[in-house]
Amino acid sequence: MKRCFKCGNTKTLDEFYAHPQMKDGHLNKCKECTKQDVVSNYADKREQYHTYERERNQMLFRRLALREGHRRHNLRNPDKYRARSAVGRALRDGVLTRQACAFCGSTENVQAHHDDYSKPLDVVWSCFKCHREHLHGQVVTVA
Repeated sequence: MKRCFKCGNTKTLDEFYAHPQMKDGHLNKCKECTKQDVVSNYADKREQYHTYERERNQMLFRRLALREGHRRHNLRNPDKYRARSAVGRALRDGVLTRQACAFCGSTENVQAHHDDYSKPLDVVWSCFKCHREHLHGQVVTVA
């Protein structure tokens, strides 16, 4: 058992991150407090991190790694790749047109969501935030 210096709760050692420089081999702040600190630090320095990542992603090796990751993803998920490509071609050819978000009505950053990849042109249009929250169950914080 160990006491977190941040929240003051006594917890088991598996609720603390390993840290080789600490006497007992674990950080003195529990995982929950550490996660909260990381989130608040990122929120406080959002623009700084955004600028850093934008510059970093311009490096050739990062762009090549991203391209390779997309290639591997497409090989592992051929049904998704075919469906997304079909939507792209249909948008280009005028068969499909982007609609407003089905949840909030926004027309910015609208994405096509497939409920079934075997029906490539049967999509639900949603903005990035609603796509993640309503269709994938993820919480998005947009500043």
